[in-house]
Amino acid sequence: MRRAILAVAAILGLATAAAAQTPMEMPDHVMELSPSAQAEHLAHLREMLATRSIHGPVIPQPDSVGEAATKSFTITAQSFSFTISPTPFTVNQGDVVNITLTVPSKDGSTVGHGILMESYIENGLNCARGGTETFQFTATTAGTFAFVCNIPDCGTGHSSMFGTMKVNAVQNPAPTIASILPTSGSIAGGTVVTIAGTGFLTNATVKFGGVAATNVSVTSTSITATAPAHAAGKVDVVVTNSDGQSATLPQSFTYVLPAPTVASVSPNTGPTSGGTPVTITGTNFQSGATVTFGALPATDVTVVSATSITARTPLGPVSSTLAVDVSVTNPDSLKGTATGAFTYTVPALAVISITPNTALPAGAAGAAATAVTIYGAGFSSASTSVTVVGVAATNVQVIDPVTIHATFAVHAAGTDDVVVTVGATSATLHNGFSWQNAPPKHRSVKH
Repeated sequence: MRRAILAVAAILGLATAAAAQTPMEMPDHVMELSPSAQAEHLAHLREMLATRSIHGPVIPQPDSVGEAATKSFTITAQSFSFTISPTPFTVNQGDVVNITLTVPSKDGSTVGHGILMESYIENGLNCARGGTETFQFTATTAGTFAFVCNIPDCGTGHSSMFGTMKVNAVQNPAPTIASILPTSGSIAGGTVVTIAGTGFLTNATVKFGGVAATNVSVTSTSITATAPAHAAGKVDVVVTNSDGQSATLPQSFTYVLPAPTVASVSPNTGPTSGGTPVTITGTNFQSGATVTFGALPATDVTVVSATSITARTPLGPVSSTLAVDVSVTNPDSLKGTATGAFTYTVPALAVISITPNTALPAGAAGAAATAVTIYGAGFSSASTSVTVVGVAATNVQVIDPVTIHATFAVHAAGTDDVVVTVGATSATLHNGFSWQNAPPKHRSVKH
């Protein structure tokens, strides 16, 4: 117990000497310490070294040694001084430092010597007489770091075993952000983004709109990270290096509401002539959303709620493929689609009207073939033909399920039926087209 008290008293004397920045006065006698006294001795040594060292906040050691410069030093500890080779004992921030501690075989201390350095060799490194020990660390923190012999019973003159290592500060260039991909993601978070730039340091952090990203992985020119949850809108993306320098890409990431989904359409069938009122159910519908059936927009679209939309179907296809996708697109351009959710049916073939429905007859001045538009229902591209007065029209084109373009040839004066045939089915518009002379112009009578 007496030895432990002597050791503490000796340490207190060291702290007083350190504060005065004079050579440390250590007890010039040999003593043996119990394990608890030795632990207390090291603790007080660390406190004393902290008062004699000058540096900023300590940067933790990296998980692995990088590609920084390597500096090697041999420290010879002998009764009772440290000799450093090469000198000065100075490195640059980021250097990997290799320490070789050696004690001569003919040294006067029978127990050898040790080294305890503030921040970098905090648990001490002991070396027996005639032995050699090695230690490696990365000079992460700039400043001046004191070290002493941590073996109090190495003999008379122990108080002279003191030294310092200087770590020169190296200012890293500030990071820059060139781009971020993708540039948008869900308000629920979880979007994995890649940030390209320069000067990124290991342990850099990323924030989206002030909220920290997760799963951050860093190289000097690229960062991958998972965007956190955030309210909808544009936000700044900020990368902050471990040295406190940061880069900002303003308003570069947009949080959007989740894409809509289409679960069902009711009813899910209707005629190709369109106009069927339907209700679309799903999720994440936004006010102003649009609806398409196949490639055509629906009409009378009303967003009832985030899960319901009412609309009327557009015209259907003229091909034999009658099942179409139904899509809902929100104003933010995100779209949800239900494949083949609506099936059109072909109504009974009908011819309703023809425009124009008259032309000049053969022999009349200006008589010529007439291009007409035929309106009806049930039209399709399958084997469609048009006849008038038993003569086949030319240039027949099925525009949509209710519209056909055709050209009627010149014919003698008269009125006749127009027949549209689709496949094996025909529909007739009786007296649908006339060839007739233009009415005479009446001269005005002068009085």
